[in-house]
Amino acid sequence: MKVLLTLLSASAILSTFAFAQPVQATQQTMDQERTEVQNRFRTMNTNELLEKRGTMTQQRDRDQLHQELQNRYKTMTQDQKRKFDQRPPENQIRKGMGQGGGNMGGGMGGGKGGR
Repeated sequence: MKVLLTLLSASAILSTFAFAQPVQATQQTMDQERTEVQNRFRTMNTNELLEKRGTMTQQRDRDQLHQELQNRYKTMTQDQKRKFDQRPPENQIRKGMGQGGGNMGGGMGGGKGGR
């Protein structure tokens, strides 16, 4: 019985190490991708970055673009600050469309059901 518990404990410890490697590799890949995106934004001028607003499909890219623009805010011209402070049209909620929107009326249960 003691041998069985020792084997189970040893296998549990070893399995922890076996799964740690892929997680570590995934984290390194994500950090590398983040650095590449940040470097791409750093090489662009402020006007180019402002034009990119509202065109990003990945949330992390949007966040990093916003962060780069935040970092440059103190050095922006008044016109650039005005553009930055405005919400890009692609990100605004369309009139008549709230959360859930569409023809279903949002919320639980939909719009016209059960009457």
